[in-house]
Amino acid sequence: MNRIKNTMAELREKKEMALIAFIMAALPEEELCLDCIKALEQGGCDLLELGVPFSDPLADGEVIERFHHRGVEKGLNLRTGLDFAVKVKSMTAMPLLLFSYFNPIFRMGMDKFISECKSAGIDGLIIPDVPLDEMEIFSAYDIEAIPMVAPSSTDERLTMADALDPAFVYCVSVKGVTGVRSLPENDIKEYLQRVKGSIRSPLALGFGISTPEQVRNFQGHADAIVTGSFLARLIEENEKSPRLIPGIMEKEFAAMKMAAQG
Repeated sequence: MNRIKNTMAELREKKEMALIAFIMAALPEEELCLDCIKALEQGGCDLLELGVPFSDPLADGEVIERFHHRGVEKGLNLRTGLDFAVKVKSMTAMPLLLFSYFNPIFRMGMDKFISECKSAGIDGLIIPDVPLDEMEIFSAYDIEAIPMVAPSSTDERLTMADALDPAFVYCVSVKGVTGVRSLPENDIKEYLQRVKGSIRSPLALGFGISTPEQVRNFQGHADAIVTGSFLARLIEENEKSPRLIPGIMEKEFAAMKMAAQG
């Protein structure tokens, strides 16, 4: 069984929410990023989503968009992201997801891309601009591809996501892009309940999760929480004291982990 599915199944059996952290590959610089990833794992992170900088990040909000553009300006891309993933894999036991828009993958070529992912030890993919009805492109390859749904998704689209039998389904919490925000919790709970009516796989809730209280409030409604913009903002706010960033991340994630355990 895929390592992502194993992790999700084990946590689901313990009635514990999985914590998924999104962090942009090699930013703000490589060694600090590796230290942050180690800190996230020590703080209780269960799965790591490693982002590839891209010039037109349509699904990402203001904070992560800045990291995309910073990465592009530094010459970071899919190739450097895959090389960085090798280093991440050598120092963490967490299952590793690669987040990339499809254009760089298309330019590299699917066969080469999937081969490179497997060589780097990547366990799954999140490609936000590949629609559900085109995700069959990954069915010929032995790699986990994670579908995304949103409050606007129709029952027909939810059924399509279920048919993929993924390790989990990424449930976008609100319409729009990523970012730290207050969330309409009752609306989101109703939305998650509707998704559960069509999808058997575990549900991961993302876009806007930033506090242990939010994690606790979605206990029993989602199987996993994804946090990314919050971590990017922590980096930005503390870049003048970079040595402090990993410790801050570990502390913040440990609080979320405690909330995830109920």
